[in-house]
Amino acid sequence: MSGDLSTTTVVENSIVYPYGTPEQYPLVEDSDLNELTNTAHYYMECSNAGLCDRSTGECACYNGFDGVACQRASCPGYPNVCSGLGVCKTKHQLALEDNGNQYLLWDNEATMGCVCDAGQTGPDCSLKLCKYGVDPLYLDDSAVAKYAVFDFATLTTDVTAKFTDGTPSEGLGKWSIRFYDNFDHEWITSPIVAGAPCDDVIAALESLPNSVIAPGYTSCIRTARANTSEVSWVGTDAAGTNLLLGNGSPLPYTIRYQMSIWQADLAAMGSYFISNYTGDLSPANVFTAESSYVSSNTSTEPAVPLSGFIYRIKFRNNPGALSEPKIDLALDGTSPTLWASKGNQLITKVWTDGQQGEDNDYFANHCDKVTFTIQYDGTSVYYLNGLTSTERSLLKTCLGDSNGNTADNVEVENWDYGNYQYPHFVKLVHSQSSYDDSTYYCALIFDNTLTLDNSGESGTFILLNPFTPPDGQDTDPYEIYTTQGVLGLTSDSSQIAVSFASKYFFTTNPLYDNSTTESYNGDISCYSKPTLSVVPNCLNKGDLFTFLSVSPNLGESYANDNPPHLNIYTTAALLSETSSYLARTVFHTSIKTNADLSLGTRILKSDLSSNWAVSLYNKAMTQQHPYRIYKFTPNAASTYNYVNQCSNRGICGTDTGLCNCFAGYTSDDCSVQSALAL
Repeated sequence: MSGDLSTTTVVENSIVYPYGTPEQYPLVEDSDLNELTNTAHYYMECSNAGLCDRSTGECACYNGFDGVACQRASCPGYPNVCSGLGVCKTKHQLALEDNGNQYLLWDNEATMGCVCDAGQTGPDCSLKLCKYGVDPLYLDDSAVAKYAVFDFATLTTDVTAKFTDGTPSEGLGKWSIRFYDNFDHEWITSPIVAGAPCDDVIAALESLPNSVIAPGYTSCIRTARANTSEVSWVGTDAAGTNLLLGNGSPLPYTIRYQMSIWQADLAAMGSYFISNYTGDLSPANVFTAESSYVSSNTSTEPAVPLSGFIYRIKFRNNPGALSEPKIDLALDGTSPTLWASKGNQLITKVWTDGQQGEDNDYFANHCDKVTFTIQYDGTSVYYLNGLTSTERSLLKTCLGDSNGNTADNVEVENWDYGNYQYPHFVKLVHSQSSYDDSTYYCALIFDNTLTLDNSGESGTFILLNPFTPPDGQDTDPYEIYTTQGVLGLTSDSSQIAVSFASKYFFTTNPLYDNSTTESYNGDISCYSKPTLSVVPNCLNKGDLFTFLSVSPNLGESYANDNPPHLNIYTTAALLSETSSYLARTVFHTSIKTNADLSLGTRILKSDLSSNWAVSLYNKAMTQQHPYRIYKFTPNAASTYNYVNQCSNRGICGTDTGLCNCFAGYTSDDCSVQSALAL
């Protein structure tokens, strides 16, 4: 276009030209409308991908290109676009559909891709997926497969727990569950009456077509409460007796007071918070209600009472990392079919409390010959008890390195203690596991200044989340599984705020304690190329994370501030949005008067909703501590993929979608080991 072909490389660090290019064309803008003087893409007749018919002025595109100006690639499978089994979309559209991500590079409208129908795969959607199952050899391990357990809440601020469908004379309102299978295909149950017993909910799920949820495997527990602002919800029956899980434990929902104070939606981001707070609902006050009294489990500050029903449903015949289900309230397609009574707020939420399904076991290293119980010192320390000297040494060896740097390891076991920046990440399993049990993620450090366990030796293994045995029996023995993966603090200067059962984590830096961090806005995404000293472990889309409040001082433990059960979240999107309020407006007591940092401009979206809620820390809040994002980087040496097509024990016939099982394995997903199949 310019007639100039440079002899030197003029475009560097380009995704399109990773090795650079000497082509030099002017007058092209980037997504921020900055003029680019060195670029390899400019307007050309027929986009340089076709020939112009001078008699008609129309382009005859080369094979593989489409559009009136040949300006885009042909859809995969052209002319049978996406094999008739998917929808062709631009790169920009594909990114938007993927949790609102933005793709604005030069080919955002030029490169095309297929969104395949459920059960189809491949670039042109021509390949079929096979049924997923649990590798039967994995079950030989003492750990049980981790099946998804989701909590479904239908709540209201009406103290009588009454729901309506807008016409009270016609009875209670209805809702349904939108369930997603391994192929991410969407299934919607028949209507469920508000407050229905568990049997009705299970029946609605099991009536889905194609045996999506096989009868006899799904379990449910319902919690019903009225007019409560208590810290924990424990399921009770009509007589007030505690409802118990299959292993005899009560059903706790340690929701804290944040359950009562979802705030008004943020103008730029949509309905991330549902307002039950009766005070100021302006955007500037989004977190003020939370910050006033969410700092400890023993807070006596008032909260808005809630009534309603929470169902805990375990999908025991649907293995793998399932997408989070949804509660559907528009059963006729448009109007809501479930309402709170006049003048009250309706709240529907779905979350998982440390019991997410998984395709990969990232903690596949069993620490043999080590068992212990879990004890609580009565204040804030949860620790491993009952370890002998030999078991302590074995456990140290199993834990090994926590930060990915073996140079700072100590003692003959070649391990490190772990600290607030790099705690050990482990999985706890009941020693007498049954089919209904599950495993629990925990963060752990070794405090060599404490002597709490009964070993008589100095140093104690401390849990950073207040995990207790689900059945309440602190004498139960547990085993531990470790990983060579690393759990690392993303940034010491970035805090999060998240409402309960929300997928949106607001990251910011509200403290401004010193000049070195004053200009840092709390962004922990790798896209912004943060300074390593400020953000040592940045996040990309697809990275795993959890969140914790951990003190740099090993002598302090904030376990009670953390969720008892940790979720491992997947980064679905890292968003940057405009905010209409400032951090200093909300937390003026801890912000310098000249601070001008917007709160809520950096947002981390996860695949699962949070099972905890936190507000930002400020210096006036003496009981709460900063919550921060911790990135989990798995290690292949301690990762086992145990949920896959054909259960890892067969080959998928991509033309038929049927499994060809290896000798000795049978069933439609090859999940059954049988000598008769030889």
